[in-house]
Amino acid sequence: MNRKDGSKASKNGKKIKALKLYLVAYIATVLTLLAPQTPTHSPKVKAQAEQPSITPKDYAYNTAKSVYGWGKSEQKCLGMLWGKESAWNFNAESPTDDYGIPQRHMRNNTQEQIADFMKSPFIQIDWGLNYIKVRYSSPCQAWQFWQEKRWY
Repeated sequence: MNRKDGSKASKNGKKIKALKLYLVAYIATVLTLLAPQTPTHSPKVKAQAEQPSITPKDYAYNTAKSVYGWGKSEQKCLGMLWGKESAWNFNAESPTDDYGIPQRHMRNNTQEQIADFMKSPFIQIDWGLNYIKVRYSSPCQAWQFWQEKRWY
């Protein structure tokens, strides 16, 4: 192979490489255009305007029953607990940096995190029910702790 043939092979190799890159970019563009506008694997998130059309208390009791299996007696304890903590006021704030219906302690959170939490009573309730489940197992156990310590 002479020098001229080697140079020609090198140019052909560069052209093939460039063509491959172009083809990959073209395929990626086509696949992007054909992809659904909303990811099908992502959970649907309720828009702010799509808040449930029930009261926060009813939402809490329904969620306690349907998600955690807590019946009437546990719901009664939940009602007393959050009644004492915030009077079910989702705008409640305490001087000790506790916020919302469940009075979540947020001293180490950013203002943005606090603002996000305070946007919706339903966000607060979901957080509060999970907190009770993880920390106390049930609203009645959380209520019993609250009666002894005046916090939970």
